[in-house]
Amino acid sequence: MPTPMRKPMDREPMDLEAYVERTRGGPCFVCAFLAGHPGYAHESVEVALAVEDVFDSERTYLYSLGSRQGNAHLHWHIAALPPGVPYERQQFHSLMTENGVLSPSPEERAATAGLLRAAVAARGVLEAPR
Repeated sequence: MPTPMRKPMDREPMDLEAYVERTRGGPCFVCAFLAGHPGYAHESVEVALAVEDVFDSERTYLYSLGSRQGNAHLHWHIAALPPGVPYERQQFHSLMTENGVLSPSPEERAATAGLLRAAVAARGVLEAPR
């Protein structure tokens, strides 16, 4: 049965307790991702500017989070803010997991990653996948 289509900005509650447990007691996310651990699979792209080529965004936020107490590595987040988000829900509010998180299906993630890879390749930064 096909996955029902959701609105692009539908959010679901974030399980903060599980997140804290995973970041403080589990393996490093980046290390597990690079090692191919199945619970840490994500689509990846190399350049943030592709986000602005693919998404209709009012602003693109770039930020780094982490702590020596959890997520003890440097990693960057790229978040496109869609047009029409009320001002009081922009900036930090839009990035806070307490306000819900996006949960795209594996098919949606793969399709988005394909668009982003093509946008990166079009910029001449990386070669298109063969």
